Amino acid sequence: MEQTPKANRVHIGFFGRCNAGKSTLINMLTDQPVSLVSDVAGTTTDPVSKSMEILPLGPVVITDTAGIDDTTELGALRMEKTEEVVKKINLAVYVLRTDEEPTSDDMHWLGLLKQNNVPVALFVNEINTENKEKVELNTANTDKVELNTADKENHESNTSAYIKSHKGLSDLATVIGSADFTSNTKRIELLDLLGGLTPLDVEGEQTLLQGLVEEGDAIILVCPIDSAAPKGRLILPQVQTIREILDYKGLALVCQTEELPSMINSLTHPPKMVICDSQAFDRVDELTPHTIPLTSFSILMARFKGKLQDLVASVNAIKNLKPGSKVLISEGCTHRRQCDDIGTVKIPNLLKKQGHTDLQLEFTSGGAFPKDVSQYDLIIHCGACMLTRREVLRRIECAVVQGTPIVNYGVLIAALHGILERAISPFIDEIKG
Repeated sequence: MEQTPKANRVHIGFFGRCNAGKSTLINMLTDQPVSLVSDVAGTTTDPVSKSMEILPLGPVVITDTAGIDDTTELGALRMEKTEEVVKKINLAVYVLRTDEEPTSDDMHWLGLLKQNNVPVALFVNEINTENKEKVELNTANTDKVELNTADKENHESNTSAYIKSHKGLSDLATVIGSADFTSNTKRIELLDLLGGLTPLDVEGEQTLLQGLVEEGDAIILVCPIDSAAPKGRLILPQVQTIREILDYKGLALVCQTEELPSMINSLTHPPKMVICDSQAFDRVDELTPHTIPLTSFSILMARFKGKLQDLVASVNAIKNLKPGSKVLISEGCTHRRQCDDIGTVKIPNLLKKQGHTDLQLEFTSGGAFPKDVSQYDLIIHCGACMLTRREVLRRIECAVVQGTPIVNYGVLIAALHGILERAISPFIDEIKG
């Protein structure tokens, strides 16, 4: 894992009308040609995301969205895509320009961002009509056009008057800044404003193994290598767990399922904990002395990304499943499914084995997740290693608000094997609290 995973980065969405200057601003802030810039309205059609490092924010994913006033034939579909971005980002940058009045569309989208509790940096593109020819020339050529002192003071005065004349803007924005987006003069100033915001629902200082590992602790990780395992590498939760153990100056000991007894017996002292792939829960439970705490990567991810207590609270819904019950199995990634894929094969087979037959199963993957989940008797979600915490919390909240029980793979598998109490025991105080 050479780069910070997308799911662990701060996600920033850029919004505004067609030709407001969103793409130009992105290129200015990143100091590289990330987005295509053109005078033709609607150049950015669908949301386009790119991972990068932006100081002082660190690792981020920036998403350039279509103009919110897109009136083309596909405009309505593009706005749906933009609404999905609103629900997934941690920060928003909204772009206006001084030579155009804010519209009802602008106020609607700024209101939508505030309604979703997304911190908003409102950046105003300083367009002085007297210098418009200079700006257009700058857009067409690589040479930057620097405005003189009088021009700059005039821009700042216009921007200040612009904000004051539209009082509602101040109520909808967390911070407000302005600049000529075709110049790097105020690049650092805008980055500082953006970097001063507190992103919504990011992991922050919380870690995957917070409160579980101390310096010198030995942690055994059971990582089965089967046909569903990626060739030549470990899966992301396993890699992240190993890295965190090293960060805590602990000892990360890795083995496959049947090698676990030998690994335990080779140690002078018992390991602090055993963490396994949820698919191996039943066998690892048999092989691990009950004096040693046991949990799974999936349950760790549920604690790290979402609300473990909500997922555990829904386990009774598993017992209530009957023929005809409607179950949604949702994957957060779009990996190529194998013949023994956990979501589409192993979990359905495990449910059948436990007597839950003739269920109506539906599947989603990647960014797809239904708005209306009230039709389901149960949602079974993956560990969500590829989703942001914001997105996981949104999906859990969506289920809870609509009264639909939701569990994740680890909680489900532990419950079906009758070992849920053991699997969540390391976090029992947090769950009860």
